[in-house]
Amino acid sequence: MKCLDSRRLTGANLQYPGPGAVVEVTFEPHDEPHALIEGWRALWTELADRLPFDVGDRIVRRFPGGAVFFCAAPIDAIYATVDLNEAVTERVAMGQTGHDDEGLNALLTACRMAYESERDARLIALVQNAERRHIPCLWDDDEISLGYGRFSQTWARSACPCVGDVDWSRYRRIPVILVTGTNGKTTTARLLARMAQDAGFTVGNSSTDGLSVNGQLVDAGDWTGPGAARAVLRHPDVNFAVLETARGGLLRRGLGVTSCDAAIVTNVADDHLGDYGIYDLTDMAKAKGVVYSVVSDSGRRVFNADNVHSMALRHAYSGASIFTSVRGRDAVKAQIASGDCAVYSDGTNVFWEGRDERHVLMTIDALLMAKRGAALHDLSNALGAVALGWSVGLDWGSMRRTLECFGSRREDNPGRGRLVEVEGVRVLLDFGHNPHGVDAVLAMARRMAQPTGRIGVCFAQAGDRSDSDFRALAQTVAKHQPDKVYLRDLPERYHRGRTAHHMAKLLMDGLMESPSAPTDIERMPDELSALKSGMKWARPGDLLVHLVHLERDSVEAWLGTQIPSNSRDARHS
Repeated sequence: MKCLDSRRLTGANLQYPGPGAVVEVTFEPHDEPHALIEGWRALWTELADRLPFDVGDRIVRRFPGGAVFFCAAPIDAIYATVDLNEAVTERVAMGQTGHDDEGLNALLTACRMAYESERDARLIALVQNAERRHIPCLWDDDEISLGYGRFSQTWARSACPCVGDVDWSRYRRIPVILVTGTNGKTTTARLLARMAQDAGFTVGNSSTDGLSVNGQLVDAGDWTGPGAARAVLRHPDVNFAVLETARGGLLRRGLGVTSCDAAIVTNVADDHLGDYGIYDLTDMAKAKGVVYSVVSDSGRRVFNADNVHSMALRHAYSGASIFTSVRGRDAVKAQIASGDCAVYSDGTNVFWEGRDERHVLMTIDALLMAKRGAALHDLSNALGAVALGWSVGLDWGSMRRTLECFGSRREDNPGRGRLVEVEGVRVLLDFGHNPHGVDAVLAMARRMAQPTGRIGVCFAQAGDRSDSDFRALAQTVAKHQPDKVYLRDLPERYHRGRTAHHMAKLLMDGLMESPSAPTDIERMPDELSALKSGMKWARPGDLLVHLVHLERDSVEAWLGTQIPSNSRDARHS
């Protein structure tokens, strides 16, 4: 048995609804997994009663070829539990499962010393009192806070207040929405944030691009983990929070909040399989579904009825739900009949419907980001945002006004679904980076293409994907039979242990293995070079699709030199 990773989980996670320590292991061919698992459990049982703190449940999650060993822990004993869990796992791996008093005493001594430096009675008292008073409390290594947003206060951990010194009346909740999924989560979160802003809220939003308040970037970077949630919820101006929650943060650290008012899993598709012991889409759905586990009793869970893996999660939770579909009423009529609500489109209009009433929200032609219905994936994102907004009480008028104009400006949804026109050639810029997302974007491109127009596709892949992921992405591109393909190198920070040549070869192999292999392929050093080459190749009526759109500033600057008005809404072209 080999230890792959040992870490702490600070919030609700795939194994457990609270914090703890986790070790991931793989089994060797000669191992007996059942015996090793039982050895780990037995050794923990022997140690638990001799610890200076109470540990919680011990849980084992199996995956092909390995397992996750989890032990729940108090919030002021997580590091001590991480060290002990790792030591216990190593002893079991070495066959040291007997009553070795000297060795076990050494483990206990080390654990007690680690706990003495970590224990924090004042922190525990504050958290417990906050829970009894139903007041939000956030903690991390450096800070602790009570309340959310403009109704919050934050202290350094070293200056944690005594319970009796706290004015509990000043701390309150604000609406908190969690958004996750394989694709569409950033667009859905940004759209919902804009809806709330248009309704008069000061909105904090975390996303893969950074932290923003009312659309203004506060801190750039990939902010989709629990640290991002805490940063938004501690911002002194915020009174509405939309938190994009990515798979990596969920699996690496757990959720950053203990409750929310609404949550959505936009979809679940093949991406990042093999990380953190997640090897199939069922487990991936369960990992993303952790956001549903913290929806409050008065909150709502939004399920995408068009995605089988998202829909499978609905059976694990009770409480109010709302369903979305771009496939029409038939896809959600059973849920409506059972008393739930739905937001759906019939190809012409967007509807909200409950058991006894139905409203037309707007026409699809008026929904800018849907591109007259061609962008089914963005239509789905819009329905999800509407369902979330309705769940937390946003008014229809604000949501409708947002939907009519969202996407008209670059800053609305940078890098995603941006369509511009240069001298009769349309250019679509999108972040599509996995087979599911790329398939949706290229299907949209086909629906948008003019009868005699050609399609050129520029794409790439980051080095942290498997060889099979590279080939699957290329085969998805080939399936849509583009007239021109540009294989693009990515900046070095995205190579992640691979070489540009190797990544290009994997993509080329995938293209050539497809039954509909393209015949016109070029490799380009960067996105701007590919765009310039594509514009030379294209003629009026053609459509250029640039996927994994990362070099936004240079591309936008160049496009700005090609057309005086920079970019206009190309849905009317």
